[in-house]
Amino acid sequence: MNHFGKHLMHGILWLIASEILCLILAVSLAILRDHPVIRLIGLVFGITAHVLLIGNCAQKAADEDAALYRRSGSRSRLLKPLLIGLILMIPAYLTYLLLAANPESVLMLNLFPLLNAPFLQIYRYLIDGAEPFSAIAQGRRILMLLPPVLTAISYVTGYITRYFPAVAAFDARSNRT
Repeated sequence: MNHFGKHLMHGILWLIASEILCLILAVSLAILRDHPVIRLIGLVFGITAHVLLIGNCAQKAADEDAALYRRSGSRSRLLKPLLIGLILMIPAYLTYLLLAANPESVLMLNLFPLLNAPFLQIYRYLIDGAEPFSAIAQGRRILMLLPPVLTAISYVTGYITRYFPAVAAFDARSNRT
């Protein structure tokens, strides 16, 4: 498997791990879910865990690419982490499309936040008790598209913060330009 495929598979595995961790957190805090402080804690911890896990995955990919650069001199292009970040957003958007395709389904509206557990508290706020999906204001429906972008940003940022300094440090040590 090439580097892109390997890094994409690792990204998907880390995305699944993030989902599971955030679901565990959500279930743990569910007993006090109506308390605003608990909702804020769930929001902060869920998003932080997601960002750190996805960023860590990207840093591991950047370390491998930096090691490849040290061995062969071939630079990795920024397009690769950007594309992987965009691909990691697809599951969230697929669940949103399923929700939009079934706007009268209360079941889909309740499953959607659970299938996007890192952003569960954001979605709970945006849904705000409105059922079904067609009852949610258009502006809130559009805002529901934004949280998955954080996944791509986390991946690209994690990659950039590790890869470019590693390459620059190697170039400085070996007097490459």
